[in-house]
Amino acid sequence: MAAPLVPLVLLWLVGLCFGERLPLEGWHWLALAALAPLIVLGTSRRSPPHAGLLFSPSLYTTLLALALTLGAARGAAHRPDFAPSDLATYNDLGMVTVRGTVVRYPEARGSYTRYEVESSTIEVEEGVPATVTGRFLVNLPPYPPYQYGDELRLSGELITPPMLEDFDYRAFLAHKGIYSLLRQGHGSLVAQGQGSILFRVLFAFRERAEHTVQQILPEPHAALMSGILLGIESGIPKDVMEAFNTTGTTHVLVISGSNFAILSAIFLVMGRALLGEKRGSLVAIAAILLYALLVGGDPPVMRAAIMGIISILALLLRRESAALNTLAFAVLMMTALQPGQLYDVGFQLSVLATLGLILLVNPLTGWTERFLEHHLGLPEQMKRRVLPLLGDALLITLAAQIITTPLIVGTFGRFSVISLLTNLLILPVQSWLLASGGIATLAGMLWLPLGKFLAAVPYAALAWTLAMVRWTAQFPLASLTIGPFPTWCIWSLYGALALWWWQRTPAPAPVPEQPAPALVPLVPRRTAIRWGGALLVAFLPWWVGAQQADGRLHLYALDVGQGDALLIVAPDGKQILIDGGPDPVPLLAELGEQLPPWDRTIELVILSHADADHLGGLPELLSRYRLVQVMDSGHGHTTALYRAWESALAAQSLAPLTATPGQRWHLGDGAVLEVLAPTGEPFESLNDNAVVLRLSYGNFCALLTGDIEAEAEARLVRSGQLARCQLLKVAHHGSKTSSTQTFLDATEPRYALISAGRDNRFGHPHAEVLARLEAMGVQSFRTDTQGTIHLMTDGREVWMTGEK
Repeated sequence: MAAPLVPLVLLWLVGLCFGERLPLEGWHWLALAALAPLIVLGTSRRSPPHAGLLFSPSLYTTLLALALTLGAARGAAHRPDFAPSDLATYNDLGMVTVRGTVVRYPEARGSYTRYEVESSTIEVEEGVPATVTGRFLVNLPPYPPYQYGDELRLSGELITPPMLEDFDYRAFLAHKGIYSLLRQGHGSLVAQGQGSILFRVLFAFRERAEHTVQQILPEPHAALMSGILLGIESGIPKDVMEAFNTTGTTHVLVISGSNFAILSAIFLVMGRALLGEKRGSLVAIAAILLYALLVGGDPPVMRAAIMGIISILALLLRRESAALNTLAFAVLMMTALQPGQLYDVGFQLSVLATLGLILLVNPLTGWTERFLEHHLGLPEQMKRRVLPLLGDALLITLAAQIITTPLIVGTFGRFSVISLLTNLLILPVQSWLLASGGIATLAGMLWLPLGKFLAAVPYAALAWTLAMVRWTAQFPLASLTIGPFPTWCIWSLYGALALWWWQRTPAPAPVPEQPAPALVPLVPRRTAIRWGGALLVAFLPWWVGAQQADGRLHLYALDVGQGDALLIVAPDGKQILIDGGPDPVPLLAELGEQLPPWDRTIELVILSHADADHLGGLPELLSRYRLVQVMDSGHGHTTALYRAWESALAAQSLAPLTATPGQRWHLGDGAVLEVLAPTGEPFESLNDNAVVLRLSYGNFCALLTGDIEAEAEARLVRSGQLARCQLLKVAHHGSKTSSTQTFLDATEPRYALISAGRDNRFGHPHAEVLARLEAMGVQSFRTDTQGTIHLMTDGREVWMTGEK
């Protein structure tokens, strides 16, 4: 038997499932495990080992019985059995105060940060703490940020995780050992420096590396690089992630065997050269372990790490590494330590994809070779050139897709029709992307200018990947909605797949004495480099020129969700940002799309007012871009978000100007940005105290109104400052408390720009406002339905387009 460990592990997994579901305790299964050898050996005849087996059939049968019963014992031990001191026993009792320590790397998700906390005490009644154990999740505002090892005192409603309509979130968390959520949480820092010093060091390095990636690459490329290199996917914009889901290419965004293959190769070569074979191999193993812990130790990561370590040990011991046995051992180790990983879809997909590569690549290659020879009639030399291209970019993807499709369709209810084409287009650059991204990040951590210089290579690979994914995601029927299906249906599909595999015609065994001739690249490497360099030299000047100022005025209403963010690119190239939306993730992604990748300077940032839907993205902006000037309304706020904004400004020695009517900024070629409000005595409402601006260029005029409401609009009308403007940025996202008929009559707009989030809970823009605009013949452009809106004008004509 080529892979004797596989049946043992399969029975171990069956035992895990039985143990969790059957009403037997762990000691029952252990007793069966003790009896199993006696029963098997007592009822079987002694016989010598079969060819290919290391032991006799009776001994192997004993091992199979032990695998089943020990797996069941482990599964029974994993069943939740809450003691009075478990945190979950306090679920759904109302508001509580919990004290605990952050035990994982925080997930910064833009408008909030998710923390996994190990509890120590709980107070149901104030001042009466009880000792508890157990982990819970809590979402907190992004400011102030907390780190791994911080001890927090948190208040909120402790609840049992819900079962969603299309996803059993409760079971998903339970398999991770989490049985509680703290809803509407808020808290304070009690102490720092708790937890393991190893993880504190590793996570500090991870945070520094993530920050470096953000400095050397624009968004969304930086978020993609953080996912590929560091396992941090929380910063990837939703529309980008949806494009990768549609095209079935999310596998390139996660830590995989490729990461560990490159890492182990580097450390093996360097370690063996400097320390010798044995010590060098140990250094490579240590590097793999540290990297796995650094990037979070998720199931796919640990699977790849264990297989990488076994491969290095096999090289060191001069033994051949059997891929199936290696995969089986990795599965055994992971499920023995954490049985819940068996139910993790990421773990399942990782194992299945690896299994597909092991079992299907060679048969697919053989069939492809025969097809090229017999059906297309390719000569031997051409066939040897075509096969490497198909093998690397198509057959590997096909092998993984064949075996993972039933699980993907059955679980997520979608099938990517376009996946093979997209993978064919993007896979050739992934190894370059991973290696060059790692080098640029490490260089940037040592000296940032060097990292920025070297980041040109991973940026090009990321830009190509992103462009191809977005392009193919727009194809008709790129992804089909099928299912999801019940579990038995998924298992039936895999049963059929297994039956097909066992009944297939086996490929002829290789003959070691007559190795196959080396495959010849479709295009010789030197020729490919020469042509690639020539194309780059021809394309680069055109691309750089396209990023320069074109002498026109551009106004972008950025699609940042339920909030405001306007970008002005002046005729002379100056860049002005008005508000930052509610979330830094879409803001930074939109800026990365509209600005040249090397340009990290914004000449003026204007905060119209301090509400979170206008301020949320700005503190993070300061860590990515150099701001020359900042202006606000002069009316602050008491929120933690506003304090974080003030601290970020102070750290860069920026003192905001206070907006005063009559202030002007000249933007080149006669373009002017002028402040109209706030004016007069302050209003009680922050909205009415917002900065109002007029942007003028030739015959074009745009009125940018922030969130002002009826009172401020009336004051502006009385002030006599208003005149006809072609474009009106509709105030307060189209709320019915703004855009009064009197105000619209005073401005007489032709176009209305409405910034609002899709399906927002406020109902913006309101029907009354849309009706008033329509009655005046105003053409409306909306970010909630059209995405980012781009206005361009030469001072005479106006062009407006929606991203969608």
